[in-house]
Amino acid sequence: MSAVATQPEPIGAPPPPARRDPMVLVWLGAVGLSWFGDYAWTVALAWTAAHTLGPVVAGVVLGAEMLPQALLVLVGGVLADRHEPRRILVAGQIGQAAVLVLGAAAWSSGLHGAPVLLAIAISFGVASGLTIPSGATLIRQVVSGDDLGTVQGWNQISGRAMRLLGAPAGGVLVAWGGPVAVMLVDAVTFVGIAAVLVLVVRPRFRLPRAAQQHWRESFGDGLRYLRRHDTAKLFVVGLTALNVFVTPVTGLGVALRVSGSGWGAHWLGIADACLAAGAIAGSVVGIRWQPSYGAAAGFRMLVLQGLAIVAVGIGWRPALVVAMTVLGFTAGAASVWLSAAFLRVIDASHLGRVTSVTSLGDMSLMPLSVPALGAVVRATSVLTATLVFGLAMSLLCLWFATRRAIRSLVA
Repeated sequence: MSAVATQPEPIGAPPPPARRDPMVLVWLGAVGLSWFGDYAWTVALAWTAAHTLGPVVAGVVLGAEMLPQALLVLVGGVLADRHEPRRILVAGQIGQAAVLVLGAAAWSSGLHGAPVLLAIAISFGVASGLTIPSGATLIRQVVSGDDLGTVQGWNQISGRAMRLLGAPAGGVLVAWGGPVAVMLVDAVTFVGIAAVLVLVVRPRFRLPRAAQQHWRESFGDGLRYLRRHDTAKLFVVGLTALNVFVTPVTGLGVALRVSGSGWGAHWLGIADACLAAGAIAGSVVGIRWQPSYGAAAGFRMLVLQGLAIVAVGIGWRPALVVAMTVLGFTAGAASVWLSAAFLRVIDASHLGRVTSVTSLGDMSLMPLSVPALGAVVRATSVLTATLVFGLAMSLLCLWFATRRAIRSLVA
């Protein structure tokens, strides 16, 4: 059975196009500012943990956010489908800001070390798990179906740009004022987006709300929805599987290729910059050219991305530059089309729960796929590993692109 999504009910007059919508533009600006703070804090946390803790404890601190996030994201999906997502997001932003302020106060009073950093990381994991699905439902409440691709593309461009700015800023801030300075900067960004959500953002579309059942019963209803709707099921499996092949190569595979070839650490920076530049260009193209059958076009684009993954392992510097640029470009364009199609095709009453399943898939499979790539490299070579991962991704995406439930889906 193909998914025929129940569309949100408009509230009042239709919104203006996204490019001329002050509310959407202010909201996206606030989200970008928050990402700047997050990337700055990520760098500051890694630096502080590496310089004040032992290697094992530092690794625990850096990974502490993932477990509560994975444990609670399904609950977050139920909350997003039951309650007003804007209020859930505001509570999450304020909570994370409060944790950072308390952490800064504790650090300033002399309570340095793992307990403070662990408390912040775990609290962030709890907040992220409970609020990630609400982000998707809020977009569906605020943006019209025709503008979903545009807004998702802008979001991706903003995220990439803020990573390029926030990461080095975090390094500068932690060197200048220690972790306290970065904690306070990140707290301000959380307060800023919470203020925008309260004062500026207003829902334009009314989403149907899920019944007030026990959360396990409500989540079970979400799983039954996926079993009944082929298109939704294919989207969840497809989107979850993609990062299994991409992230290990961009994270570990490139580092192993550069190290094994003796090119010098600066080539890691060059490769990451090519990836980011390609992704921004791809998102721009994805926004300006949105095909009628966006889901199928997105999966076909990712067939090319699989070939770029193969090229990462060749061991020739020009090939690495081209491969990372193409990898970023295809990711940027395909993400615009696929994310917009996903938001449109999933029934509005189940969007939070379906998003939570996709997020949990990423969180569960990613920690396994990176060591898997490392194991293949150890047993064979970097080129063999990228060949296996890249061709597997190309074949999988080609299979998804040719499924009737995907290829017949009109944007």
